[in-house]
Amino acid sequence: MANQNNVLKTVERTMLTLEVLSESQEKLSLSDIAEKLSVNKTTLHGLLNTLVILGYVLNEKGMYSLNSRIQLLSETHQNNNLIIDRYHNYIEKIACKTSTTCMLSIRSGSHHYMIIDFIEQDYKLSINEKRHDFFSTISSATGNIFLAYDKPLLHSLRKGGFITPELERKIKKIQQQGYAVDVGEVEQQTFCLAFPLIFEGKLDASLSLVSHSKEHLNSVLERVILFLTP
Repeated sequence: MANQNNVLKTVERTMLTLEVLSESQEKLSLSDIAEKLSVNKTTLHGLLNTLVILGYVLNEKGMYSLNSRIQLLSETHQNNNLIIDRYHNYIEKIACKTSTTCMLSIRSGSHHYMIIDFIEQDYKLSINEKRHDFFSTISSATGNIFLAYDKPLLHSLRKGGFITPELERKIKKIQQQGYAVDVGEVEQQTFCLAFPLIFEGKLDASLSLVSHSKEHLNSVLERVILFLTP
């Protein structure tokens, strides 16, 4: 449960300001917003100026309204739902066919991915994973799929010095064999197989199969490759 006594006032004011602007049918002045929120105009001016610079709020001759960037937050959520709808039945069939827990993941920034859908079978996901925690693209089989099949991402991380020679070799192997594998990535005594999901010629998501029975790795691999083969 959230600690109600540990609320950051700046964050609270920011969210309330965006709510006030979203609820208004007309553009609002600094005084209008300050009155609605019962806050000091000087403090509010700095907050609004930051939101304008970031592209979330538009300032036209001292009148404020929401800018187009705020729509990205909603569009990202809608896009995630489209991906879930596209693959849910698919991963459900694979989970049943292989008796593994199947996870659907998407990239979130250059260094992380998050799980957006899953079907539990052999391996039970933790509470944190069910809450869309962020996981590393660099240190996991699931994340390495994004590095292997997203060239702009790989190029960016190379320039930043994040791709070690060992990781380069690993990525090349993934590209050659078409999947990534890790034993003990999720926790000890488990294995994880990860595959790219391509939609309209681009990497859409990463499909991961996780199981406690690492001795069944080869048989699961055979079954899922057969399933994935057109």
